[in-house]
Amino acid sequence: MKRQPAIYVVKGEDSYWLAHVPVLRGCIASGTTREEAIANARRAFRAYLELLDTRGVSTEHWKDLDPDTFEVRDMPADRIVPEDVGPLEEHELRDFLHQFEASRAALLALLREFSPDELERKPTETMWSVREALEHVMTTEVELLSRLEKWPDDPFNTLQGVHRLTFQRFIVMEPAHTALDHTVMGRRWTTRKVMRRILEHEYEHLGHIKEIIAALGADRPPE
Repeated sequence: MKRQPAIYVVKGEDSYWLAHVPVLRGCIASGTTREEAIANARRAFRAYLELLDTRGVSTEHWKDLDPDTFEVRDMPADRIVPEDVGPLEEHELRDFLHQFEASRAALLALLREFSPDELERKPTETMWSVREALEHVMTTEVELLSRLEKWPDDPFNTLQGVHRLTFQRFIVMEPAHTALDHTVMGRRWTTRKVMRRILEHEYEHLGHIKEIIAALGADRPPE
């Protein structure tokens, strides 16, 4: 039996609501009220399909769906919806990659004419600049990518997965990147500082974990 598409709603952290439309992976909207978020999600479904279509991505899987008919459900406590479960079908990985490329192309096209100064400007004191928003996208994608590693069934898989990402980044580093000196999220960073902080952080928490193990004492699980 085919699953009825649904909008999953959850309260956000800062008095706003999020509405997810997982039948079209990537479609999400927000609102200051639950009702506003739901209404925005129905509009976002159409807007996202338009974005994909404009970027040459096939929307065949979703063209017959009417977001006005989608059910509304509360987001489960574990934030896993039925569409998140099960092995990928043959077309899903391809669809994801095409959507990912289309979304990134749309983002870059939006910012093509922005000057460095414009990227730094904040509309208000409490809002991010465009640069800060882009940095958030970048760092969150790296964090989400690490979630592909198993945890906690094998606690070392995630650790090694992030290690591989870091290792690969430095292996393929272009000569120009060996002398980076720029500001990220309001702080100055250089290539050398990043290298120092990675090693410092690793060593700092090596000591931290030793303290935890020592504090466990007799309560420590058998090896």
